[in-house]
Amino acid sequence: MSPKLPVPPLQEITLSLVARQLIHALSRVSSDEDAALEFAMVSSYYESMGATTDIFQDLVNLILSSEYLEPSVRFYTMKLLLKENVKSLATGIFPLPYYRKVLELIMEQGHHLTALNLKGVWVKEDHLPIMYQLLKNLPNLTALNIPYIANDEVLKYIGKYNKVLKLLDISGETDITEIGIDAMLRGNPQLTQSLTVVNIGMYGEENIDHTDVALLIRRLPNLTNLGSYSFVGKAVYSIYNTDPDFKTKLQYMHDVQTNMRTMKAIIALCPMIETIYLEEPDQGVLQQIKELNSVNKIKLNKFQCHELHQLLDKIGHKIEALMLSASTGSFNFTRVAETCRNLESLEFYQIQTATHEEEIPFNSLEHIEIIHGNLSTSCLKYLMTGTPKLKKLIIGDEIKLDDNDMSRMLRRYKFDNLEGIWFPNAPRLTSQTVDLLIECCPKLTSLGQLSGWQFTPDDMMLMRAITASTNTDIVLSPLGIFQQGR
Repeated sequence: MSPKLPVPPLQEITLSLVARQLIHALSRVSSDEDAALEFAMVSSYYESMGATTDIFQDLVNLILSSEYLEPSVRFYTMKLLLKENVKSLATGIFPLPYYRKVLELIMEQGHHLTALNLKGVWVKEDHLPIMYQLLKNLPNLTALNIPYIANDEVLKYIGKYNKVLKLLDISGETDITEIGIDAMLRGNPQLTQSLTVVNIGMYGEENIDHTDVALLIRRLPNLTNLGSYSFVGKAVYSIYNTDPDFKTKLQYMHDVQTNMRTMKAIIALCPMIETIYLEEPDQGVLQQIKELNSVNKIKLNKFQCHELHQLLDKIGHKIEALMLSASTGSFNFTRVAETCRNLESLEFYQIQTATHEEEIPFNSLEHIEIIHGNLSTSCLKYLMTGTPKLKKLIIGDEIKLDDNDMSRMLRRYKFDNLEGIWFPNAPRLTSQTVDLLIECCPKLTSLGQLSGWQFTPDDMMLMRAITASTNTDIVLSPLGIFQQGR
């Protein structure tokens, strides 16, 4: 039987109650003059109730993340609660008229912040001088997220005033060049030592030249991740041409149309890579991944299945996750089960041909997600019954199993670990299978997109009434795949 809904923690209930009270109070504010009185009343109330400093950070981030609220309520919440005890702030999305006010408020009251996420406040042109002053006033930041905002001048100010950053997100469409990167890092040993993650550029677009990214890699000796940049291998190759003995600490590598020359440079300069993502690699490139001793996650797009199988024959025992898309050729699940004994996650989008032979179990596999997989019914049954640790199963193809098929599997095999099963297109399954899944799977809490089943709105209404009356912790949702709702 699916688990019962747990009793909400007292902290969660209290925080929700206090947030609602604060939202109600601030919804009456229409000007700064009104705010002064409300602020005095609310502050007095919090003081009399003995509110701890921790609650202010939890409150401000809870309310700011509630984007359905009026921006004035979220702004005045920030103005009231952004005190020295608030160390982490994510603004959420604000409309353009609030940009200046939000920046000025953070500049004045956010001196003690160590983490700032301005995603949702897209600062440009007239507001940039305030942004520069804000960076100057926040010297303690260890994490700064400013996607779509950065330019060379912003980088210059970061280098001048933000010396202890560990994470910097300057991704998106930006005006960053070698000039800005050099200005940020030149003569700045403290920042160059502390920065480990830089999100830069846009997926699939070389909007920042790879030679400029190479400068980042050269100047940041502890850099582990260049998130959102798709041409890291190209940048590494440009370094290799001038300094083949250089070594990076990169743990994540994303490259497009990788050739053998680039792969040789990656192997030579990036011995610590744990996750590698290659899109449309040249023939023979996949085989070279075996030379990267720390790799345990592989992500591929537009690849040959037979090359992947040859690679997994050699290093499959090390692989914990496979994230694959747009394959050519035949993908053999049995062969993967044989070679990848420690595989925990398998995600696949667009399999040209899927096969299986002997039903060798995936003893460690917990997560399966396959969209456009051309799976036969026997292959699907193999994946379901040969994964004793399976926690989540998502299949985007039409499911040809019926209630009797599901009943036989659920009665015969134990699905003790199954937490979520999403079949968005299962026209032969009915409420009988829903009942069985809830009855037989003790950890099941999510059934996604039942609109693709023989499951009517009346069935949904009845089942929700039953789960509510029995306090069953299960998501029954007619929403699209990847969406959840209670």
